[in-house]
Amino acid sequence: MILIPYNRLSNEQKGVIRRISREDKDLFVEGPPGSGKTLISLYTLRDIVQESAIRPLVLMYNHSLYGFLKSAVKELDIQDNITIATKDKFFWDLRKRFDIEVEFKQSYEKKYDYILTELLKQDLKKEYDVTVVDEVQDLSPMEWKLVKRISKKITSLGDFDQGVYQTKLTKAEVQGEGMFEKLTQIFRFHKNIAKLAKIFSRNQADLESQVSRTAATQPELIKTTRREEFSKVAEIIKSLNQLRQRIGIISPERESLESLGDYLTGKGIDHSYYKDNKEFRDHDFTSTTPLLISSLSAKGLEFEHVILFGFNSSNDFVSKLRTEGRLQDVIYVSITRTNTNLYILQTEDTVPELRELKIDQEQRRPAASMDSLFS
Repeated sequence: MILIPYNRLSNEQKGVIRRISREDKDLFVEGPPGSGKTLISLYTLRDIVQESAIRPLVLMYNHSLYGFLKSAVKELDIQDNITIATKDKFFWDLRKRFDIEVEFKQSYEKKYDYILTELLKQDLKKEYDVTVVDEVQDLSPMEWKLVKRISKKITSLGDFDQGVYQTKLTKAEVQGEGMFEKLTQIFRFHKNIAKLAKIFSRNQADLESQVSRTAATQPELIKTTRREEFSKVAEIIKSLNQLRQRIGIISPERESLESLGDYLTGKGIDHSYYKDNKEFRDHDFTSTTPLLISSLSAKGLEFEHVILFGFNSSNDFVSKLRTEGRLQDVIYVSITRTNTNLYILQTEDTVPELRELKIDQEQRRPAASMDSLFS
């Protein structure tokens, strides 16, 4: 089971669900990681399909979140009454209705931008009574305009402090003239995780005060070498497997994950890894088999235990994230995927933001100041 039963939701969460179900206006629900935004959208969808003949459209940004929602709606037994699609595939398929041809020799980004531009020129009808957009901050302005054109009512959920993609969509554009709800409590992780996460949070200095759970466990910083990194991950997996809970092994880039997967296979350790992100669409997110997943694909997901590795200064993708000003956000998202335990591997090549972290009972900041680390 991957969903918290409805009767265990907070009064704040239940109140938002009731408002979404009853109001006819657009609504933007904002909340920090772990506040239950996706959970709220799922129980709202259940209410909608049980009380009307409406078939909602649900859009999200990536294949892994699609796979998670697919598992969740099956758990709620509403899979036959909802249209779920990743935003890219939805608009790519929509182009066929208007015979929009693309030059397939171009890059994917140029083709996709062309499709969006041409779709905005079409006479689009508001054919969807309700559209739910999860992680709305990761849509582009053109995608958001198209969602508005095809939807009579939009419920969007997100957190503009978790925008790890470079889009120019603003909170003001999403909220528009519709209603706004803000979730203030975090239920996913405990205060010790929040103490660590707030170091990397841009606008949530009070993150710890929003968390209701306390725990005796601290995040674990595990010093190792690049040579021994995979064996340390394997040791942690073995220690956690007996708990039969969901484990996420997160790295910022896919080459490290693939190499780790090969290592675990050689050691006879069960795990799930997908070379093609589209394979996440059919992943069973109720499974307790450890899942190897990139930071960007893990966004919107949660696990009981999370292992972070591969944040290496020498990695080209990590360097790109730093140059684009996204590394801090990617670390923040990666840390906040856990419900209970967090393990961060530190090698001689780990980025200073993580290598110089210190954790004790006071949860001190890294030895180097954050200003110097991100300058």
